Amino acid sequence: MIFYLLPAIVIIACLGSIIFLIIKKLPQLASINIQSVPREKEQQVRNRIMLQRLSRKYDDFYAIIKKISKPLLKDVSNFFSQLYYKILEIEKNQLHRQPPLKQIDINQQITSKFQEVQQLIADGENEKAEDICISIVELNPRNVQVYEILTDIYLERKEYKKAREVCKYLIKILAKGGDGVVGEKHRLANSYSNLGWTYQLENKYNFALTNYRKAVDLEPSNPRFLDLLLKISIILKNKDLATEVFNDLRQADPDNQKLAEIKEEIKNLPSKSEKVIPLSE
Repeated sequence: MIFYLLPAIVIIACLGSIIFLIIKKLPQLASINIQSVPREKEQQVRNRIMLQRLSRKYDDFYAIIKKISKPLLKDVSNFFSQLYYKILEIEKNQLHRQPPLKQIDINQQITSKFQEVQQLIADGENEKAEDICISIVELNPRNVQVYEILTDIYLERKEYKKAREVCKYLIKILAKGGDGVVGEKHRLANSYSNLGWTYQLENKYNFALTNYRKAVDLEPSNPRFLDLLLKISIILKNKDLATEVFNDLRQADPDNQKLAEIKEEIKNLPSKSEKVIPLSE
């Protein structure tokens, strides 16, 4: 930023010198009695032409300087504004800085807070439970369990947008390894199914289908994920996919009492292609 300031200072100094010379010479020209001396009268015309030319050059020069200096001055202003707020932020952080907590203390706090959350949810105090969950996030932003609880809270309150955002963030955490997560693959699949369910509640069936597929890809024999994928396939009237998933579900959960009913639903779907995968008996 200092490299911008030096040219600006030089330009302003030159401009000031030009203005000073003009102001200095104007009184001298005005004091000469040129009306009585032909040569002086002729000189007056020359001087006037020179002054007019100089004035025009000054105007052009001023316009150029203004055009050049405006972004420079704006950069300088922005620089000092950012610096000012940065200093304020540093001072604020130093003022409220506390000794860092040891990891064991953090874990103890988180455990205690989770117990409080579970009790609040059991008592139907979801808003208070949400506040405690947020405080857990502040202690450990990569804690998977707290995002799973927040997803359930938002779905319970039908705050689908919040549920979606939490699911998406949770998927990112799990895809990168989480925070020492146990059963990471299952939790990732479950997060995809929760995201799909959120989309389904919002009547965004194609997005729901995409996320149910991802859940099934991770756990191909999970009856719950297969059931969700099958039902969304029927809603979208995708007979081929519904038939395929039905066969997978029948193998994964042969004691499912609704298989016959689902089979009949699939048969009643309109065919979109001549090739149809036969339903397993």
